[in-house]
Amino acid sequence: MRQRIRRRLVLVHPFIFLVSFAGRQNKRFVFNATEFPEEEEYDYIIVGGGTAGCPLAATLSEEYRVLLLERGGQPSEYRSLATQDGFLPTIMNVDAYRSPAQGFTSEDGVRNARGRVLGGSSAINAGFYSRAHPGFFEKGGWDMALVNRSYEWVESAVAFKPSVRTWQQAVRDGLLAANITPYNGYTVEHLVGTKIGASTFDGRGRRHSSVNLLAYARRTNIRVAVHATVEKILLSPVS
Repeated sequence: MRQRIRRRLVLVHPFIFLVSFAGRQNKRFVFNATEFPEEEEYDYIIVGGGTAGCPLAATLSEEYRVLLLERGGQPSEYRSLATQDGFLPTIMNVDAYRSPAQGFTSEDGVRNARGRVLGGSSAINAGFYSRAHPGFFEKGGWDMALVNRSYEWVESAVAFKPSVRTWQQAVRDGLLAANITPYNGYTVEHLVGTKIGASTFDGRGRRHSSVNLLAYARRTNIRVAVHATVEKILLSPVS
């Protein structure tokens, strides 16, 4: 069953099971929501262009026509998101309407920030990258061979070996002095002890986020609407 989207973004679609996979960046299919036609048909409509939404859209577009909706703008609209130097200014500027970071308080009372921009929180965070504990996937019955191939897919676009400078050395040495052992060196694996994890900032300090994964999308099958507000979601059974 295909779905239609109108200017007011009233969505009709079947349930979507979200699975994260990956790719690289291409903005030729990214438009402001006001630039979309009055009516269009899609096989899948994904609400939220964040850390999971971008790779999911890229994956589905290999076989289906996909619309990805993001309430924020493109990362290129915010200079502070481009490099690691902009990390602190970004998360400290959490105004209610325009900033790419939105402040919130977690259930245990901790103040934090989440992304309000294409790429989601992967576009505003500190850039530390590590794989999850294998038990997380094994408990859910996932195919670990497929999980590992998917990791490699993601890492080829967004994960880099960081430079170990004075601050990183101090943190590493402090953890080892506190007997957080063994020392595992550089690795993306989830291991007990101290390690040097990967970074989503490359050697020049440029940020890479889930937006980069959209480059794996089939351009003829995907459209991305930024500054898009979803007013209502109507779920109907698949006929």
